[in-house]
Amino acid sequence: MFRTIPLAAAVILATTFPSQAGLQSWSVDKESDPFSGGESVSVNFMTTFRSGVLVLCDSAKNGLRVRAIPGFDYDQRLADFKPTLKFAFDGKLLFTAEGETGSVGNNLAASEVQLEGDQAKQFVEAFASAKKQIAIDDGIADKPHLLTARGSTTSGAAIVACISKQGGQS
Repeated sequence: MFRTIPLAAAVILATTFPSQAGLQSWSVDKESDPFSGGESVSVNFMTTFRSGVLVLCDSAKNGLRVRAIPGFDYDQRLADFKPTLKFAFDGKLLFTAEGETGSVGNNLAASEVQLEGDQAKQFVEAFASAKKQIAIDDGIADKPHLLTARGSTTSGAAIVACISKQGGQS
């Protein structure tokens, strides 16, 4: 009897904690940026506390940045590596782009790409209309980030709005 109570508690925590911690779905944060004069939009999907994907946009600048964090420690051998990132929405490859590597947080490896012009517009439109899956191959991990589209409609609308405001400010 006493063994079933801790086991039941562990199962409940394992199934409810990730959703309460903001894991496994897209979320968005928006705030006015007094330095750029625009609105800063951050869209993220945390797969674990050490891994996930961020989409960063500032309405006062051009384009957006996509940063993928696979969850392993940064290794100096990645310093000059130029990864090819791949983006697919609902099972269809949209495009590939060359990025950069670096580290974030507590020395976690990251792969990042700056998307501008038509690529940025294609990305945000595909993101906002994704129904099932958003997949990003970061070019440095042994497997791609296969993410649910849950929350991408609201988050996608925020980055579509950010991209549409770019270039319209003086």
